[in-house]
Amino acid sequence: MKNKKIFTLKELTDNLKQIQAKDIMTKDVVTVTKDDTLDEVAELMISKRITGFPVIEDGKIIGIITSDDLFMVMDMIKTGEVLKDNSTDDALPKVSFAMSTEVITVSSKADLDEIITLMKYRNVRTLPVVNKNEMVGIIGRRDVYNNFYCTLKGICPSE
Repeated sequence: MKNKKIFTLKELTDNLKQIQAKDIMTKDVVTVTKDDTLDEVAELMISKRITGFPVIEDGKIIGIITSDDLFMVMDMIKTGEVLKDNSTDDALPKVSFAMSTEVITVSSKADLDEIITLMKYRNVRTLPVVNKNEMVGIIGRRDVYNNFYCTLKGICPSE
């Protein structure tokens, strides 16, 4: 068994505050448009193993689409709420149908402590990182888990 560091709560918090969004974000962001269909987004989520995408229009973030959104629409399709005249032609709605338009972002200097709090209390799974209104990266829950637990164990590469 590996040796584990033991931290006080204050030490853990201090360590989390040392890790910034720019240290854990993915810089090569996969985005979608409001006109993409939800089945295309689902395929992209599966192939890329990503659970959410920023929705971009004219280089700006106008929304976010997540696996939770797709799951809700899936039930709406299954129960016929999305279909018009009982036609399955409408069973492939566009991203604009399901995306959230309230996009919560952080700056590249946001620390891991505040990112965890934001994700928890705002129920955010995908967090675009923005500097001067330009998206520079994205943070998903997997990024947060990895960095929190390696910090807790004292085995992060930066240590």
